[in-house]
Amino acid sequence: MSRTLASMAKPKPGTSRYMFELVRIQADELHVIEFDKIDTRFNDCTNWQVCVNGERVLFSTCIHERFSDVKSGVLATIAVCEGRPTEPDRNMLAAAKAMLAVLDKYPSFGALVKHPGVMKTK
Repeated sequence: MSRTLASMAKPKPGTSRYMFELVRIQADELHVIEFDKIDTRFNDCTNWQVCVNGERVLFSTCIHERFSDVKSGVLATIAVCEGRPTEPDRNMLAAAKAMLAVLDKYPSFGALVKHPGVMKTK
């Protein structure tokens, strides 16, 4: 196929080079962060979760949550859970801190998905 015809080929419906179905990051020894349906054009995702041993500890189901809103929500979780004595609160606090450590390294979802250690699914 010629270069011109290849560049004119239409992508499959629901796909885009700017969309990533699943981005998974090993944040630390315990925590795995997953972002669903990242759209780097709009710097948002459909939802995200932090898991420990395959169990969801912290999550959001917001649709079209921007990178800055994700970060704000994680900071709010840290503020609420800090100093609380219950095990679920301590688990959420640890998950939020692991996630914040990752988010602080990147200015956007676009930068996050370009990191070579990130597992992504188109």
